[in-house]
Amino acid sequence: MVQKICEKKATQCMDMSEIRTEIDRIDHEVISLLGERYEFVKAASQFKKSPDQVKAQSRFDTMLKERRTWAEEQGLSSDLIEKIYRDLVNWFIAEEMKHWEETQPDLP
Repeated sequence: MVQKICEKKATQCMDMSEIRTEIDRIDHEVISLLGERYEFVKAASQFKKSPDQVKAQSRFDTMLKERRTWAEEQGLSSDLIEKIYRDLVNWFIAEEMKHWEETQPDLP
């Protein structure tokens, strides 16, 4: 676990040690948020009635476009963010599908 010392802006860091500490803190928060997102993904499966609803292709496509816009607003590569989210969400969808299948009483 990363020890939270203090939050600094990049311009406030005085050396590489402080920079690395802040990057580690941010990465820890990102991973924690991904874990939280995963809990919502699993919870969503209870409201879906079919594999197509789990995959939700239209939602997936819309989400990627929105994440591209958010990336551009932050000065990040929209192509990179789309790739990250495409990989991430495809993994989440596969996990949600497993969870959904486990909770369906009528599936063989």
